[in-house]
Amino acid sequence: MSENKILEVKGLTVLIKDRFLLKNVNFSMNSGECYGLIGEDKSGKTSLLKAITGSLPISSGNVIIEGKDILQDNSVLKDVAICLDPPMFFKYQSVYENFKYLCSLNDNVNKEQIIKVLNKFNLAHKMKTKVWFLSYYEKKLMALALAFLTKTKLLLLDEPFKSLPPESVDEIKAHIEEIRTQGTSIIISSRNLETIEDICEKFIFMENKGIREVLTNNQCKKFDTNKTYAFLSVKYPHYTGKLVIDNFELKVKLLGNKVLFEADEDTVADIVKFVTKKKIAIYKAGYLSKKSEKIFANLAPYYKEDES
Repeated sequence: MSENKILEVKGLTVLIKDRFLLKNVNFSMNSGECYGLIGEDKSGKTSLLKAITGSLPISSGNVIIEGKDILQDNSVLKDVAICLDPPMFFKYQSVYENFKYLCSLNDNVNKEQIIKVLNKFNLAHKMKTKVWFLSYYEKKLMALALAFLTKTKLLLLDEPFKSLPPESVDEIKAHIEEIRTQGTSIIISSRNLETIEDICEKFIFMENKGIREVLTNNQCKKFDTNKTYAFLSVKYPHYTGKLVIDNFELKVKLLGNKVLFEADEDTVADIVKFVTKKKIAIYKAGYLSKKSEKIFANLAPYYKEDES
């Protein structure tokens, strides 16, 4: 694998109308690498992918592709493809008409190539069907087919496996491995680490519009994911965390709107009753089950440490 840097993101911040979409994001990747972008909804994953393509205005920082800053030379973006979720197309046009229009500025794409990629993604029989009549699953495949249509140096996939059946997931992963062998670098966003851990060598864990940590696949495996964390999703996590510490003498961590602690089911029930009596809205309570959630919990500092 080449050690040439395909992408460098330095101090990337996106601020729109006093609202941060990204805060001081830093990472880099080499040619041919595949990174996973892990985080809950609204953690900043999609905003990061859009900012890399120049689709969002950069407030500060740099996005450098093959040594060129996209704000100074956006010609490098011709070698970047993105597949966003949810997929967006002209719904009153056919599948083929959408492909023809969206590829009209690329002289290297012809009808034969479009038909070939539609066949690869099992969409050839829908070629004349208007997008309006496609299911979400079919539109998802259509977006992926468009992203894979031409050879690019950097491919950005936003939740590519969401709502896909297992057999389609395996097929898409095979396509990803195929283009990686041709030198394409790939970033895949996902809420679930388990879905993409077999194809990515590094993972960027995003939280609150920034990066919590960048870990290799091997580093992820070393985390104690057998540790059991109970959680309460609440409207006021800081206040609720203090209540749990003061009244139940438990160590607490905060993860988004979740208050995390180690406790048995009876203690969790008592905490839920106590918090409810304090008239604090509880959206959900239970135990963390996803591997990515457990890694985030391991990375998070204890609440008192976070406050100091």
